[in-house]
Amino acid sequence: MPEPHFRLKDALGFEPRSRIFGVRRSSVDFESALALSRFGLGSTVAGLEALPGPARDMIHDEIDRGRVAMPGQGRLPTSSQLIAEAAEFFRSRKASSDDKTVSPVSAALDAEITARYHDVLMTAPVGFGERLVMFWMNHFAVSVDKGSSVHISTGAYEREAIRPYVYGRFTDLLLAVETHPTMLYYLDNVASTGPNSKVGQSMGRDINENLAREILELHTLGVDSGYSQADVTAFAQALTGWSASRRAHDKAPVGEFTFRDNQHEPGEKTILGESYREDGFFQAADIMVGLSRHPATAKHISTKLARHFVADDPPGSLVNRLAETWMATDADLPSVYAILIDSEESWVPAPAKLRTPQEHLIAMLRATDTRLAPGLIKRALTAMGQPLWKPPGPNGFPDISAAWLTPEGLSARMEVAALVAARTARDTDPREFAPAILGPRLNDTTLDAIARADTLRQGISLAFMAPEFIRR
Repeated sequence: MPEPHFRLKDALGFEPRSRIFGVRRSSVDFESALALSRFGLGSTVAGLEALPGPARDMIHDEIDRGRVAMPGQGRLPTSSQLIAEAAEFFRSRKASSDDKTVSPVSAALDAEITARYHDVLMTAPVGFGERLVMFWMNHFAVSVDKGSSVHISTGAYEREAIRPYVYGRFTDLLLAVETHPTMLYYLDNVASTGPNSKVGQSMGRDINENLAREILELHTLGVDSGYSQADVTAFAQALTGWSASRRAHDKAPVGEFTFRDNQHEPGEKTILGESYREDGFFQAADIMVGLSRHPATAKHISTKLARHFVADDPPGSLVNRLAETWMATDADLPSVYAILIDSEESWVPAPAKLRTPQEHLIAMLRATDTRLAPGLIKRALTAMGQPLWKPPGPNGFPDISAAWLTPEGLSARMEVAALVAARTARDTDPREFAPAILGPRLNDTTLDAIARADTLRQGISLAFMAPEFIRR
């Protein structure tokens, strides 16, 4: 009887077999293997044994260092430059009636993708800071579908309003986000005008409540925290005048934040029973300082952090500990993160979360050192149900596993896994690859299934779709 798969042996560099003999297991401890999956981006192509130390210690080092990498290392344009470029492009095209000129919008997005997926996300040893960037970017969600100003500047918004503040105080992060032109365009505050302001009286304009409502409902207190419609309206009035410069002769350069006092609704405002005196720009800023320190905000965001990193239904004890730390430290985010990492509830061995499509793609690319063209990355994420920077609404993408456990989504993941596997180095042995990137989290049943694969591509694909890889 002929030997099974004998024709594949020479072509693949390994012989598929039904039992595991002599496979070298990783010596990395289970906690480090779990940390790379649960709190990081997954193993790099070098494998878990390339970690310079215990992963939990490395996460604390990231927190103590207090900064994340900047995509493009300062070479990418600012949001102001990008918004101004888009405005000039569409103004020129309208004036000349030439619709054949290539728009700068897609090129800007591709440059942002390349800076992340070819560099920052591939090289971070653990990647806790990058996971935080993704968490906060989803918490303060904007969508490239909103219009050209948002589309062209979303990557810069992440670089300018999210990344510099993930290891600071929540108050500073909140103010950076809500004063950023991308958010102001996304939630329509650029034209919000107080009816009793100079512009409101002369042109009959009124307030737009979108930004105020989402700050209260999504960004700070949470939907069931007890604020009223009157609070939303008063806050929206306080936010009038928060805008972005659209003309060269404005007080600020085109595309930058500006406060338009002639659109600001005058007078004292009362939010959650607290009165805020008329103070121009600083009235709404003071309101947000108060919101950032509110117990409901502490509970709301602590729950979201625990849900994102630990479990869909996070332990109440962990949430309470995070919220208590939030209140005790004036919303100092590194202190909250440290409690998250040091809490026993965060290290339950059984995986409780499914990697989102974005996390799954990043883990596959890191594990194989694969670079995909920006267009292919966008198509892959869209196929898997999480198009880049295009959430379904201001509440971002869902952060529970059930949302991603659909037949269509899993089928698309299998196709993307096969795509990445096909680009893996031809001498990669799946029987060695899987233990190297999963370590002690890999069980014998999974390894045996990988070893039975008929081709290298199939073996790597099976590793990518294994429960130990797709769950964290």
